[in-house]
Amino acid sequence: MKGKLITVFVGVFIVAVSWVPLLIVAARDRYAMPVGLGLLAFAGSFVGGVTALVG
Repeated sequence: MKGKLITVFVGVFIVAVSWVPLLIVAARDRYAMPVGLGLLAFAGSFVGGVTALVG
């Protein structure tokens, strides 16, 4: 049970951390369109979500 809870928290952490670079760029330049960072955030959200669901 403890291992599954840790896996859920790790998945949620991956989701949160994957969005940080995109949010930093958006905060610095309002009109920036970082497509690569957006794809990275989406992929990180997918991986983190799957990890959380496995847990």
